[in-house]
Amino acid sequence: MKLRTLFTAAALTALFAAAPVVAHADHFGDWDEHHEWHDAHWWHDNHPGWIYAHHPEWVQAYPEWRVYDGDYDDAHVWHDRDWWYGHHPDWVREHHHDWARWRD
Repeated sequence: MKLRTLFTAAALTALFAAAPVVAHADHFGDWDEHHEWHDAHWWHDNHPGWIYAHHPEWVQAYPEWRVYDGDYDDAHVWHDRDWWYGHHPDWVREHHHDWARWRD
């Protein structure tokens, strides 16, 4: 009987320890510096540059983000908007009036 109780307690401990991970397994997201969970869309709205640096797999899952987050150069190489601002700011002003520099 003691052995069954021990195994049950161990199984419940493992289940509750994994619960936060399982709860967020159905969509992308990450914890911020205050240990608060945010989904991928929150990160994209608030820290888009951070996504490209830390979770490029999210961009593959949400390819529509690339339309707003960057553009292709003449050689069909994609660059984020900070690259464009740093290398071709006149091109940005002419082609992407809706862009603002990222502040990450």
